Amino acid sequence: MNAERDVHRLLLRQLRRLGLDPAAPPSPEVWAQLLQTVSRTYASAEEDRYLLERSLDISSREMQTLNENLRQVSETRLAAERDRLESVLTALSDGLCVLDRAGAVQSANASAQALLGATGAALHGQQILARFRLHTVEGGDAVAPEVALGFVVGLGQVLRYDRSALLGVGGEARPVACVLTPLVVNGEARGAVFVFRDTTASRQAERELLRTGEALVEARDRALRASRTKSVFLANMSHELRTPLNAILGYSELVEEEAQALGAGAVATDAGRIHAAAEHLLQLINDILDVSKIEAGKMRLDCEEFSVPALVDAVVSTVTALVRRGGNQLIVDCPAEVGVMIGDRTKLGQALLNLLGNAAKFTRHGTIRLVAHREVEPGTPWLGVPARTWLVFAVEDTGIGIPADRICELFVPFSQVGDAASNKGGTGLGLTITREYCRMMGGDVGVRSEPGRGSCFTVRVPADVPAALASGQTQGP
Repeated sequence: MNAERDVHRLLLRQLRRLGLDPAAPPSPEVWAQLLQTVSRTYASAEEDRYLLERSLDISSREMQTLNENLRQVSETRLAAERDRLESVLTALSDGLCVLDRAGAVQSANASAQALLGATGAALHGQQILARFRLHTVEGGDAVAPEVALGFVVGLGQVLRYDRSALLGVGGEARPVACVLTPLVVNGEARGAVFVFRDTTASRQAERELLRTGEALVEARDRALRASRTKSVFLANMSHELRTPLNAILGYSELVEEEAQALGAGAVATDAGRIHAAAEHLLQLINDILDVSKIEAGKMRLDCEEFSVPALVDAVVSTVTALVRRGGNQLIVDCPAEVGVMIGDRTKLGQALLNLLGNAAKFTRHGTIRLVAHREVEPGTPWLGVPARTWLVFAVEDTGIGIPADRICELFVPFSQVGDAASNKGGTGLGLTITREYCRMMGGDVGVRSEPGRGSCFTVRVPADVPAALASGQTQGP
């Protein structure tokens, strides 16, 4: 009954929309017009329904096609990503196992299967952490697997055990390094990723490196002991040789004087040669003694304040005869403004004598120049670095020069740069001693040279030698 009333009310509303009175029956013409309107409306509705069904059918097929394409693309990408991940896990040299929250193996890569000696199927569900002794340091207490797993899964911590061991079936232990990392899915810890690798080779390399280091230390100590023994031997021998040499020097000089007084010229000449040879040998012994003292760390500075121009004059007066013997001209440029310095006067003078003597030895009919000047090195006050004053001495000659590939040999003890034709004799210790003297005072010696055009040696020492160097606490650079 309710349905009929609803239909009746619907018809009444439609009649009122058409302008008809429901109480008065319409004429046949109006009924015909009404039927035509209803027919047209129904036909239009049927057409719209058909078009809508067709559209829905086409859209449904298109959606199915699109859904199928998306499914295929997703499956292809998922398969490619799965293959790539499997390739990475297969190529990984470290063993990798995925564990559930209880520690049971869910999957294991090829390296893990090889290290554990079982297939993936055999490892599935096993509690492999029980086969590991988890240590963080050598000799430390092992961590219980369930405790480690609880920290990782329950607290989300990453644990590393670099000094662990993997127990084999027969009880043998293999050194491994392990890492336990939480496996988080959608914000929830579903288990852990256990990565481990065999460290047998690296541990063996560590032991070999340690043994090599110990062997090197022992070899160094032996070399130092041998060097000290050599230095002590040279020092003792030098002292032992000086006593008879001083006698030879004294008697040869006495014989030379008496022979000259008696008119025995030949005897006087021979005695002079003996005296010169003894002086040369004494100089050689002195040089060896100085080198041995330097190597043994027993050489000390005797610092005092002295005039640099006066020191230069004394050195020049000593070496002038040697310079003129080769037909050379000596030019000295040391103005009075150079002033005084605090240092070891004897050692600085010996260094300059050695350089001038070398210049005279390898220069013939040329020019030897000695130049001295002060050089101020600005400091950096805001960094607390004060300014420093240096004394620079340059000994330049026009001699045979030194090849570039031989300069590195200049300061090697007992070595002489030059061929047999240019070698003028000597001990090969002069430049070594010169450099060591300068370094003891906090300075150094530099050199530049060109074959056929001469050489220039530059001594650079502080104008005020630090007290720490003077007391022998340290040496120069």
